[in-house]
Amino acid sequence: MIVEESPGRLAEWVRADVREARTALSRARLLHGEASPAYQRAAIRWGHRQAVLDEVAARRGIGSKDVDLLGTPALQLLAAARKVRLDVAAADREAEFLAATAFLERTASDGSPG
Repeated sequence: MIVEESPGRLAEWVRADVREARTALSRARLLHGEASPAYQRAAIRWGHRQAVLDEVAARRGIGSKDVDLLGTPALQLLAAARKVRLDVAAADREAEFLAATAFLERTASDGSPG
């Protein structure tokens, strides 16, 4: 049985996820340094959460540093998270395509017929 969550509950999960990612980035920096793989993973994770904050800010016409997650309406926060999720998925598909077709660049540069 699928139970649908309320927008308020889903928004609280997004808020908690953003706080957790911010904490993980700080912790990785302190414990391992910015050159560490742990920090790099945390930075990628935080980058996606920062994109959600940026999207909320753009929708509200404010700076991303001025975003108050607790004061952001649930539906607005969820819409921003969904948009970033779609953007990330599209970028992943694009990277996958570029990697899969990298041979085309090599054949074009060595003079082979394409």
